[in-house]
Amino acid sequence: MILAGVFVMLTLAVPLRALIQERREIKDLEQQVISQQAKIDELNNRQARLADPAYLQALARERLNYVFPGEIGFVVLDEETNTAIAGVPGALVPNDDSAWYTKLWSSTKLADNPPPADDPLVVQSDDLPQ
Repeated sequence: MILAGVFVMLTLAVPLRALIQERREIKDLEQQVISQQAKIDELNNRQARLADPAYLQALARERLNYVFPGEIGFVVLDEETNTAIAGVPGALVPNDDSAWYTKLWSSTKLADNPPPADDPLVVQSDDLPQ
């Protein structure tokens, strides 16, 4: 009788262990699906914003300092705030009579500072088609 009970326990132990492990994997995969769906929703919202011509126009005006024909664009340089120059890639490379290696080193330091992750004009590696 005890031998039969032990046999039944050993027979059921392996499938129960597999069942518990599969349930855990299913729960983990469901969490991955939820996070991936949130990422898909975020990318769809970004795609919808970038499809809006008014948003692109505002983005080009703000980020690239574009103006319409006939308009005059001004960039105000203030000694206290350097945001106008800081937003232009490569603007911090010295444009004077400094040595070529100084300019090269400055541009290398600039290349080490990537643009912000939320920059809509920068293509992220996960945005590329597979």
